[in-house]
Amino acid sequence: MPARVLTLTNQKGGVGKSALAVLIAHYLRSLGARVLAVDFDHQGNFTDPLTKSGKWVVSSTTADKLLTDPEATVEDAPFVLVPRTKEALQELERQPARYTDFARNLRSFFSRHRDRFDYVLIDTNPTPDIRVLAALVSSDFVLAPITLTQEAITGIGDLLAHPRVGIATVQQQFNRKLRFMGMLPMMVEPTPFQRANLEVLMGTPQYRARLLTLVDEPKSGADFAFIKKAVAIQEVQASGQELFAVRKTAAREAWNEIKPVMHRIATLMGAA
Repeated sequence: MPARVLTLTNQKGGVGKSALAVLIAHYLRSLGARVLAVDFDHQGNFTDPLTKSGKWVVSSTTADKLLTDPEATVEDAPFVLVPRTKEALQELERQPARYTDFARNLRSFFSRHRDRFDYVLIDTNPTPDIRVLAALVSSDFVLAPITLTQEAITGIGDLLAHPRVGIATVQQQFNRKLRFMGMLPMMVEPTPFQRANLEVLMGTPQYRARLLTLVDEPKSGADFAFIKKAVAIQEVQASGQELFAVRKTAAREAWNEIKPVMHRIATLMGAA
């Protein structure tokens, strides 16, 4: 089966997008799947933990080349990371005459490499630029991590309907096969403020229908996915370790809560 491409996106920074990308990448790898990880965010918060883990082949082809080089390729290995660059990625937005070529080159790259991997996982930057658009146009799935802040909830409209990179916009105008897995609340804390904001999401039909669920037909709040705030996640990823491999109590507890979410994401992408 050709590789399934999943993009993580949100136009708000600080929502735990890269941390989620790392968790998914390690989980898919633990299943024995062949995984290509692509870091389009010049901040490198996806690149650094995977590099430190020592479990991934860091490609000599950098992320910007997937957009600019029509012949770009990566090493022949089961777990490959295409690392971020900083200036080169940021420079792409300043070349509007080449936007169509950038998107075409990325799609062509995935087409040439789809039989070499089971999954492609793309971490994007929070700026609504050509990197995000090209990734969404070339993807099969999109997942949107969010936080339960008032600012983030107010920004859901742009997440879905931004005139350039809104998920619904891309589905309607560029990529009709793009499947929206949903919004995944991240760094959730048991505070009255966050509980109230979660109730707003659950009580608003158009938002509730777009939340990631753990089952196909959710019947209660327990059927909706979220990831709690846990210092263990930050500590483990900073050291380059895999959360499920760490034996400390806090890490084990965090993983036990996160694993059903990872399983659901993999299942939606067609994992056995």
